[in-house]
Amino acid sequence: MTFPAPTTNETSNLFKIFKFINNTATDGLFFPIILLVIWTVAFIVSLSHGRVANVSFVFASFISFILSIILALMGFLAPQYIYLLSIFLAFGLVWMKLQNAPLN
Repeated sequence: MTFPAPTTNETSNLFKIFKFINNTATDGLFFPIILLVIWTVAFIVSLSHGRVANVSFVFASFISFILSIILALMGFLAPQYIYLLSIFLAFGLVWMKLQNAPLN
């Protein structure tokens, strides 16, 4: 089994190295996995600082959503991951709104 090796052109700068890692070496899964790890770390850190789960969920989703927009603009991330994180953010906002709703 042979693994793809980068050429000299693909290692000329950091952008091209990340482009090679994301597109060729991992078939486009490198940055989605990085975003998942960032979301998980942000969620756990936010929980450890004493925030409630719904606020931590919104915080982690917002950070990941902004990073996904930046990565998509750079061409590292497919648009469906932006849609997924916007759904996460919307779910978290609805959850936070329902949590703070007055009980009658």
